[in-house]
Amino acid sequence: MPQLDHIIIFTQIFWLFVIFSTLYAILTHFFLPLILKSFKSRRLILESNSKETNDLINKIKKKHVFLQNQLLESFLQVENHLIKNLIDSKFENFNTWVQAIDEKIAKACIDQELYCNIHLLESIILFPRTPLI
Repeated sequence: MPQLDHIIIFTQIFWLFVIFSTLYAILTHFFLPLILKSFKSRRLILESNSKETNDLINKIKKKHVFLQNQLLESFLQVENHLIKNLIDSKFENFNTWVQAIDEKIAKACIDQELYCNIHLLESIILFPRTPLI
């Protein structure tokens, strides 16, 4: 077999070693730094983007919590205002209203005792007291 001839095998191995060594040197000297710079710049870009994203997420979370607190405070103020206005409007004439009801009940009881007339009691419209909120 002429490929495995002992006379030319050493020259083939020598030139193989020389060609691959020069190819390796050229690639590592010229092209590898460019590729590494590209990888490094991409990594730095990814790190800066992830940092900016995390900063934005933190800002959004802080704003979300702040807005939730503001909304809760506003709802509490509205609730307190409505409760205060409703209670004030209900209890503004509450004493006179209770007194009028008590007078009607007393008059109906007296009429019932005196006249035993069931129609008098049925003619009085009674509303149950509403529970407080």
